[in-house]
Amino acid sequence: MVTPKVIKQAAKLINNAKRVLFLTSAGMSADSNIPTFRDKDGYWKNFPPFKKKNLQAQDLASPWAFRNELAHAWAFYEWRRQNASKNTPHAGYKIIDKWMKNHFEDAFIHTTNTDGYHLRSKCPANQIIEVHGSMWRLQCLEICSHDFWDEETVPLCKLDQENMRASNYPSCPQCHATARPHILMFGDMDYVGHPEQEKNFERFVREEVDLAILVGSSGAVPTNDYLALELKNRGTKLININPDQSANNIAQAEIFISLKSRDAFSQLDELIP
Repeated sequence: MVTPKVIKQAAKLINNAKRVLFLTSAGMSADSNIPTFRDKDGYWKNFPPFKKKNLQAQDLASPWAFRNELAHAWAFYEWRRQNASKNTPHAGYKIIDKWMKNHFEDAFIHTTNTDGYHLRSKCPANQIIEVHGSMWRLQCLEICSHDFWDEETVPLCKLDQENMRASNYPSCPQCHATARPHILMFGDMDYVGHPEQEKNFERFVREEVDLAILVGSSGAVPTNDYLALELKNRGTKLININPDQSANNIAQAEIFISLKSRDAFSQLDELIP
């Protein structure tokens, strides 16, 4: 149970902070009905055809799948694109945007999510790094160049949901080979990155960060946890928002709010002038 005292302590840190880094992960999107795929039972429920082949999320979210199981790999991402399109960013996203615009002197978002919801909720494009890429951008599977491009068409592929097979794949506009999501996948040496976002983030972290807010992290992909820990060791104050108590094992934040992201931001926003 989260006490009012914990919320007040967190709100005080937010009110006093000038430069803030939001570190958002899968739990941030979960309240918007974006599956985390950490729960195998939930994953198999969505994709029973993959269960027959024992294809797990990390198998399909890989360059290997695009080389060896292309129909299934694109089906996996097409399903995710359609799901993200029909759902919407929850109120917590708008609260972050509001704080960034009206409350802090400077702020930045470092997200491991690929659903594009921060940009969809109108986060400034120069104040975010989608460190694992975005399902709303594509790159060439054959890497004919290091270019990537926006692609927001839904549906993008033809999806046979009963068999979880896709067809009519998107193609590279330069060499006309099959395109793949502009996402850093498991075991991925072919992701071309996003130099502009990377430079913007490097500029932000050159200066002292007063406060980091870690949201919805998981031990399965602890990218943000270790960044939070590094910042904490430099003297940055840290708030961790996550309903799972074990999610604080790595970063060990001073203030841990055991709530879902939407509920936590709603309660905090009541105390932010």
